[in-house]
Amino acid sequence: MEPLRISFLWHHHQPYYKDPLTGGYSLPWVRLHAIKAYYDMAAVLKDYPDIRACFNLVPSLLKQLRDYEGGSAKDLFLERTMKPAEALEPDERQFLLRYFFMANWATMVKPWPRYHELLQRRGLHWDDESLRQAASQFTTRDYRDLQVLFNLSWFGFKAVDELPALREFRKKGQGFTEEDKAEVVRCQYDILRRVIPLYRDLEAAGQVELTTSPFYHPILPLVYDTDIARRCMPHAPMPERFQAPEDARTQIGRAVESHTRILGRRPQGFWPSEGSVCPEIIPLLADAGIRWIATDEEILLHSMPIPSRIETLYRPYLVESGGRELAIVFRDKELSNLISFDMGNMDPRAAVDELFERLHVIHDGLSGRKGPALATIILDGENPWENYPESGKFFLTELYGRLSRSDHFRTVRITDEIESRPPRERIHHLYSGSWIHHDFDIWIGSHEENRAWDYLNRTRRALLPLLNDDAIPAAQREAAWDSIYAAEGSDWFWWYGDDFTSAHDDEFDRLFRAHLAGAFRHLGQAVPEYLSRPIIHLHPIKHVTEPMNFIHPELDGRQTTYFEWQGAGCYDATSRSARFGAEHLISAVCYGYDLTHCYFRIDPADGWGPEERKSHEIQIHFFGGPAEYKWVLPCAVEDKPRFRVERSPDGIRYETIGELDSLAMARILELAVPFDMLGWKPGERHHFIVEVREPSAGSSVLSGGSAGKVIETCPPNGYLTLEVPDRDFEQLMWSV
Repeated sequence: MEPLRISFLWHHHQPYYKDPLTGGYSLPWVRLHAIKAYYDMAAVLKDYPDIRACFNLVPSLLKQLRDYEGGSAKDLFLERTMKPAEALEPDERQFLLRYFFMANWATMVKPWPRYHELLQRRGLHWDDESLRQAASQFTTRDYRDLQVLFNLSWFGFKAVDELPALREFRKKGQGFTEEDKAEVVRCQYDILRRVIPLYRDLEAAGQVELTTSPFYHPILPLVYDTDIARRCMPHAPMPERFQAPEDARTQIGRAVESHTRILGRRPQGFWPSEGSVCPEIIPLLADAGIRWIATDEEILLHSMPIPSRIETLYRPYLVESGGRELAIVFRDKELSNLISFDMGNMDPRAAVDELFERLHVIHDGLSGRKGPALATIILDGENPWENYPESGKFFLTELYGRLSRSDHFRTVRITDEIESRPPRERIHHLYSGSWIHHDFDIWIGSHEENRAWDYLNRTRRALLPLLNDDAIPAAQREAAWDSIYAAEGSDWFWWYGDDFTSAHDDEFDRLFRAHLAGAFRHLGQAVPEYLSRPIIHLHPIKHVTEPMNFIHPELDGRQTTYFEWQGAGCYDATSRSARFGAEHLISAVCYGYDLTHCYFRIDPADGWGPEERKSHEIQIHFFGGPAEYKWVLPCAVEDKPRFRVERSPDGIRYETIGELDSLAMARILELAVPFDMLGWKPGERHHFIVEVREPSAGSSVLSGGSAGKVIETCPPNGYLTLEVPDRDFEQLMWSV
């Protein structure tokens, strides 16, 4: 019997971490995975020339690697690494204690005695108070060792084999100098600059095949049309329909172009992000010159009648749609997931034994079948190795060594297999879904995910006339489009909702909104207010005193009597759990009403007095109703202060509906707005947040003024709600 052909497709991908405002990288994972898995996975193949493999290099990852290659990429973690330990500020020390143990503790911390000791001294929990207490117990020497060990622990086994300095630092283990630290970073850049050339050389030698994905890793079916999700999720709540087939085509076309330019060969194979497929994307891929795609076995099992899994799964197919066709292969879910999630905790030889036993079962089960037999193993090529001792060194060398010697199995590149054994069977009705549960639930359907799609939809619709306006310079329009494409990436939606969480959820949320904001900025437009509101954790605040009685305060900027705000709603901003390093400018927000006006009181925090407030303004944003509103208040004390009330039907275009002088500023800020001006009716509920901003000058086609920089938001991760009262309000509250 012929050997069972095995194709490994290792997927390399990271979110697009480049901050569109600063140009820096807010998270370090491209740099750290590059010196670990990206280099290991290619370099180890040089020791096994008979092994063939496929790699999927996502274009947005290559773009970031090129930045690091050229030395232009800087990330916050690298800046904190390079700062001399004796010069670290208190907040920077707490940053190190919070984030510089972000590695697998079993495989990347415990093997280093000094690193493990520092972890134990910091403690296994890292709330703000614990970090403050730990920071006072760490010396300059401790912080310097932590800076070095965090970076040192991320090097993969091939980098350690090839760079003597790394082996010396491993032996040293502690007591590092600033010169040692600089050498560790130099070694990182040495490895970083080798990664892309190594993959390029391996493909030129015929040992690997390099494939691509949509440029910014979007879920193509959802970018094409979010209603496609209804096919596999008929009962899930959906956002307002987003349809951008042309964006899906562009994400594919740009991927092929950049892959060809950077790696020197046009890609034949394509891994749709997260294995997400639908019939509509087949013509787009064929038009781009793609010859084959890959997805999960469950897509196959839902696309056609299946006599038996073993008879059906282990072969390539043709898939056709819209008069076009491609080859398609399906990952063996069990084998792929074993390597991804289970075998890191096993003895490497025992793990490979189990893998071979399963491969023999497949080989023997296909002994009577005619035609090609191909087992496709597709998995993440970076994250699993954090769970393996020595970054997977012993597992990979055992696996590749035994495959090289085996008469029953032969590793192949997928294009070679399809060319030598063209597929014959056709799939006429491709199921729409992804590699996770054969649906799109990870990226759409929850409240947060749907809100993100609505933000994307609202932004794209608002800017489309300008994006298609030839009077605007092409470079500006191209940069704006690029920001929208970046926001279409799957990673932002991955972290919304309850499916997954990380220590950086807030940062992923901020980056998503920053990419959308960048599209407005590139076109010279003010950033809409909705993009300043976090999506994640945007929920009603529970720990707030609700309004209980009508109030009639005297607007003089002082608490004239104890009773004038008694019965108002109040949010105590000093009790909130703020983000690390956030400023505290507001201590309380109170709000209430009578039958004709709503009243607000804002109490500045200690240290934010009249002089400090001169360069700031306060904006109160109302949303959740048929229209959005904002009240724009100056913060500096004036003799006759006035504030502006604006209304927007869509959260983008605001118009001023009035200017009022019912504002007083002294120790506190007090103001009133008549319900008649707002058009609010009894029983309506309006959500609101309060922002402190640094206003910036300028005007905008869309919103009439620049939004300015947000300094503080109250509440930071939620909203308060004002319900317009009727004449029975006090009686109802008394009954409650």
